[in-house]
Amino acid sequence: MLERIAARVQHLLKGRGLDPSDADLVRADPVVEESPALAGISSASIQGRIALGSRAGARVWRVGDDPDAPWVLSTAPRHAHLTGFDLHANVAVPAADRAHLEHLCRYLLRPAVAQGRLRLLDDGLILLTLKTAWEDGTRHLVFEPLTLLEKLAALTPRPRINLVLYHGVLAPNAAWRARVVSYGAPPGEAPVAASVSANVNADPAALKPRHC
Repeated sequence: MLERIAARVQHLLKGRGLDPSDADLVRADPVVEESPALAGISSASIQGRIALGSRAGARVWRVGDDPDAPWVLSTAPRHAHLTGFDLHANVAVPAADRAHLEHLCRYLLRPAVAQGRLRLLDDGLILLTLKTAWEDGTRHLVFEPLTLLEKLAALTPRPRINLVLYHGVLAPNAAWRARVVSYGAPPGEAPVAASVSANVNADPAALKPRHC
């Protein structure tokens, strides 16, 4: 399945003139042009290295049985990693299992870092405890404050970037969206989304920011 996904994505990119192997395309990356620092932070984060400060280029400090072992992403069942594509298909929830479905939704909505697993050390460093140990024995990551901010910056989406895309009846322009997205409104009442959409369509000025 992952091989098929990777092949189709690469075919789609090439069809739109976005061949990842094109060196000219890499140099024309708008993120590199608009914010070289952010591009460097994102690249270093993917490689598990540090982009800023006195330890730039070095690996993040790891605490475990063998911190010098090769970097390991996951060893879970039904997990595959292929040329930059990663697929984890070991989680399944039956449609009628509401408790586990809620648990899965909460997992998807979790913050980037659980504050309960962060601890400030006496020397000013920040210790992040992993939920489960990696195969190489790593149980903790240690960051300087600047390095932790750097990693969080790499996870922060740029403005006007949608992280969730809806399809089918939940798509923004779907004709039946107002019928399935009620926002808790009692039967018979117009959904909030439909009311807002109608007002905006009637008065485009409603989209303009107002200052007090």
